[in-house]
Amino acid sequence: MTETAKCFIKGAILIWSAIFFVQSVYAERLYVFYPSIVRTKIMQKKLSRALPGIEVRVFGRYRDFRTKTKTDSPDAILSKEPVIKHLGRYLIKRKGIRDYDTFESYVLLSVGKRVNPANMAGTSIGVFDILGRRGMKKFLGNYFRPRPRIKRVSKMEDLLQLLIFNMVDAVLIPEIYVAYFEDISNLYFIKTPVPDIRVGIIALAVKKRRYAPHILRSFSSMNDNLKTLLDIENWEEAQ
Repeated sequence: MTETAKCFIKGAILIWSAIFFVQSVYAERLYVFYPSIVRTKIMQKKLSRALPGIEVRVFGRYRDFRTKTKTDSPDAILSKEPVIKHLGRYLIKRKGIRDYDTFESYVLLSVGKRVNPANMAGTSIGVFDILGRRGMKKFLGNYFRPRPRIKRVSKMEDLLQLLIFNMVDAVLIPEIYVAYFEDISNLYFIKTPVPDIRVGIIALAVKKRRYAPHILRSFSSMNDNLKTLLDIENWEEAQ
């Protein structure tokens, strides 16, 4: 091999190395906080594999998600609509769809005694914490009068423990998760719909004055297995 050819090969290697370095340094970042029956580590692994070239970080606690989002300013976030609106600084670009709807219904799940969502005086409920202590009080105060006492948890399965040990009168969950609780427990659950609560299932939001084209393209071509992981059937562009 001539000296010129060797120099050419070395130069090509350096160029490709530089390209990969730049891509890794400037990889778009996606932070995720989505209350789900899927464990955080599993969601992290599956999202990272399905979204190559994107720096994905999944959080199990709202407090950690809020803190890192404020300090790191990721290009995009994936979460519940109330969470995105509460944080501010991000614009919703995609909304998850299930059964032709971007919103989902909630129910109060209790054991042995039905609760009355129209009169929550003296009632205590367990909730997955998506907005912090003050945020959850304000959020639930929009739907319940008087506002019930609140017990916040950061794992979906912990809501079941609240019922087993009679720590609350009921737990508030998306209706889609009722089957999950029935599968993992022998308790006889009483399901009480809360018609006033309809919350956006999940949304993708991009930081203001940023574009995140790689993330948006990846979500447009997301495979069905990943959509199922996120409890949706498809995405629609936000209006």
